[in-house]
Amino acid sequence: MAKALSDKSWLEHLLAEELEQHDPDAARARLPADVRAAAEARGDLLPAARLLVARSLRRRRLCADPPPADDAFLDEVRTHVGLALDLALLRGEPFLRTRQRAEIAAFLAAALGLDALALEVEPEQPGGSTDRAVERALRGAAEALQARAYPAGDPVSGLPLHPGATAILRRRLARVVLGFHRAGRLVPEALARHGAYAARESVLLAEALSGLLLAAGSDGERARGLRVRQLARLGLSRAELRDARRLVASPRGPEEIAADAPERVRPFLLEQLLLAQLRVRLDGDGPRRWTERFAAAAGLDAQAAAAAQIEAAAQHCDHEVWFEAFDEGGVPVDWQVLADEWESVADHVVERVSTAVTDNLGSLATEIRETGELGGLLAKAAAGKTLSAAEKRKVKAQLIDLAKAVPALAIFAAPGGMLLLPLLAKLLPFNLMPSAWDRPPRGDGAPAPGAKPGAAEGAAAPATAKAPGKAGGRKREPV
Repeated sequence: MAKALSDKSWLEHLLAEELEQHDPDAARARLPADVRAAAEARGDLLPAARLLVARSLRRRRLCADPPPADDAFLDEVRTHVGLALDLALLRGEPFLRTRQRAEIAAFLAAALGLDALALEVEPEQPGGSTDRAVERALRGAAEALQARAYPAGDPVSGLPLHPGATAILRRRLARVVLGFHRAGRLVPEALARHGAYAARESVLLAEALSGLLLAAGSDGERARGLRVRQLARLGLSRAELRDARRLVASPRGPEEIAADAPERVRPFLLEQLLLAQLRVRLDGDGPRRWTERFAAAAGLDAQAAAAAQIEAAAQHCDHEVWFEAFDEGGVPVDWQVLADEWESVADHVVERVSTAVTDNLGSLATEIRETGELGGLLAKAAAGKTLSAAEKRKVKAQLIDLAKAVPALAIFAAPGGMLLLPLLAKLLPFNLMPSAWDRPPRGDGAPAPGAKPGAAEGAAAPATAKAPGKAGGRKREPV
């Protein structure tokens, strides 16, 4: 059990526990086949890293009550460590506990911007790293993690920053690990580049979320002050923090933000805007229209929009509302059984929905328009309102009709289909941008390249993005 966070050695203890429990053979067997295949395809860990990052962000545990603050935070840190361990497995190197401890200490420190501490613990330096250097790196990383991510979440009326900030940190960690394995060491110039890229993502994310909340009419002096103070948790330099405060206080329009964002960051920003709407339950047309404008300016097609929506839904944790809204004949939902099932099949569930939806966008949109009531009833449930027994029957009947018209959606009527329903409900057009659904299909009838998050970059940086222009004239980061 990890030590209390008040103890400065809590991260050292947590890492020791994770390494002690780590069974490389069992961990390798648990890696999904698509991740292993991505790593083996060209001997390049980049595709596998993207998949691992995307999967690490999805909601795997369903619980009626949120976990204690310490547990939620420590679970996130364990996932950071797990990502580094999984990438080491894919690299095929033997598991040496002392070396892994030093490497992970260096990787965490570098991902948090503590480059000097990371370089001191460099395992490849002459003579190897010292225990003292590893301890300094882990204690520095522990302090930075607490400053940025504890407690795990965001204050009421604040920016819904935490999920996006966690994703940015995890992608930066993956870049550090990949760079180390390519070069055989940590390269200071590469670490600086990773830091600059992550800072740019963070500022764009904060500005976009601020614009979304303003579009919802969520403003006021107290809220603005709270949001500006939140920016201190992003780990920005003084100059970057100054720019972020200015942009959050007075955000640009969605078109300007989209134009300024690197091409690979645009799908991520859309995903976070959609996730924010699910988490904060923003009312009115303002947030939807603001998001539509961003998606249009970013050049994202319907498949890209669906991919972002799928990942946003997979990262959201209001599934209990949906299970209860659509239970059979008023029979109480066995929440623990559903939670256990979800944890064991979460990634498979997401990828089944991804395939069904992104491969059938045109047919799905047409049928939804013709069903009439389905979108409205699901929107009602999404708003936290209870459906009557008659309304539940209508939803189920229309979903059956939908599956008849779009056979791929029969998965929702199959055993285990109840687990898929919350994701489908969040993907239907009342929640997706209508402009994306109204665009004509591709002339060749083929899906957009990389449209499935399970087979592309997912939350890491979806490959579905097809935006015009260059990525701000800067070198693209790989994950």
